[in-house]
Amino acid sequence: MNVGEWVFKRAMTYPDGPFLKEEEREDRQYTNAEFNKRVNRMAHALYGMGLKRGDRVGALLLNSSEFLEIFFACAKTGIIMVPMNFRLAVPELAYILSDCTPKAVFYSSEFSDNVMGLKSKRGEIKHFIKHGGEELLEDPNVKDFVSKFSEEEPTPETEVMEDDPLAIMYTSGTTGDPKGAVLTHKNIIFDAIHNLINYSLNRSFRSLVSAPMFHIGALAASTTPVIYAGGSLVLKRFFNASEMLRLITKEKVNYMFTVPVMYHMMTEAEEWGRTDFSHVYYFFAGAAPMPVHLIKKYQDEKGVRFAQGYGMTETCQISALSLEDSIRKAGSVGKEVFHMTMRIVDDDVDVPHGEVGEIILKGPNIFSCYWNKPVETGEAKRGGWFHTGDLGRRDEEGFLYIVGRKVELIISSGENIYPTEVEKAITSLPEIKEAAAIGMPDPKRGEVVCAFVILEEGQKITEEEIVERLFGKIANFKIPKKFFFVEELPRNPGGKVLKKELKKML
Repeated sequence: MNVGEWVFKRAMTYPDGPFLKEEEREDRQYTNAEFNKRVNRMAHALYGMGLKRGDRVGALLLNSSEFLEIFFACAKTGIIMVPMNFRLAVPELAYILSDCTPKAVFYSSEFSDNVMGLKSKRGEIKHFIKHGGEELLEDPNVKDFVSKFSEEEPTPETEVMEDDPLAIMYTSGTTGDPKGAVLTHKNIIFDAIHNLINYSLNRSFRSLVSAPMFHIGALAASTTPVIYAGGSLVLKRFFNASEMLRLITKEKVNYMFTVPVMYHMMTEAEEWGRTDFSHVYYFFAGAAPMPVHLIKKYQDEKGVRFAQGYGMTETCQISALSLEDSIRKAGSVGKEVFHMTMRIVDDDVDVPHGEVGEIILKGPNIFSCYWNKPVETGEAKRGGWFHTGDLGRRDEEGFLYIVGRKVELIISSGENIYPTEVEKAITSLPEIKEAAAIGMPDPKRGEVVCAFVILEEGQKITEEEIVERLFGKIANFKIPKKFFFVEELPRNPGGKVLKKELKKML
């Protein structure tokens, strides 16, 4: 099986069943049969642009029907989709495009300015296709462009198999350059199977998708498993707490995935008290630990329970914490999913229950490779096991607890930020000699970035000036919220900055 067969089989089995609705565009509401036809037109449009199996197509898109049409059109044809984080700055997006060399890029009109900046670095990109908005120079609108193509099922030159690449999802690189994790059809299929096993997804599920689908969490938690199970989607372009609560009532949403900070914001919205949650099966929280007090607030005031889990771009879902255990095992991310094998090791030697070690994994939802990075792939998958870089421990019942990271990753509102990319941007300013970025606790975002800075001799620069000059160099969410100007950084005998010591200074 390949993932493209999902929409075809839904159309054949229950053609009039609901597939998706876009909240911001009332005319975008499709049955299974209608959506499959749209996917087929998109597939023929990709062929019409000269793309073939193994070629890449970039997507700088908000949550929309078109995003999923491209995803499933690629799945049917063997073309590889590259979803891109629209929060990134132009230089960061340019790096991704130069690395994966797509022949076409679809983009939402909201990102026209970024696309104008990318066109000077277009490389092998032959087509820019716009979604929405007014006409922009020579770029055709996706609606008009795709409408002239056939609704018939596409016929790829060779059968698309489960081990073929489906998508390249870029994750921050520990050296500052993003890494493209190649996910296969098998990876996405088994992730969907794991969600069905753990959370009993079925055709009655109606998922509200507001987290951006370029993230593996939104795509592989609230979207593809629900589609696989036969459920339907309500797509929201941006998160807004009041709007989310209104939609839960209006659309009778019974499932959604987002990060804890968003669930917290919903409880503070005026609509919280009058929102009808009676039809909700449960909500899913990920990317950061869900505070017990927040779980209890939803459960006590609204009767809503939470599923939680642990995953990565390279793995989709790794572990699942059941609804029943969300409070009893607070702080845990559950047990490994059905087809996943997990070990906790120290220097690749297993450690006993209760002791901390690196989490390493083996299973059918582990990514294929890092695009164009054989050395990094070999290091990450050495010995046949994927080394996550995360540190964890198991209790006597086998529940997993994440206790830290071998690399100093910062997670802010569910966004992964590696300090090296922030430090590289800061030290590109001529006034700054050295910088060290760390995560600083934040009650809403989990963490925010802060930076310790050493100035070049005789130079002066203010915190506000640094922030202003970082705009456009890195994504806004990566820009430090606090700067500390210091004369030296704590180091070990080998000269490495001791970031644990910096955390003590906060």
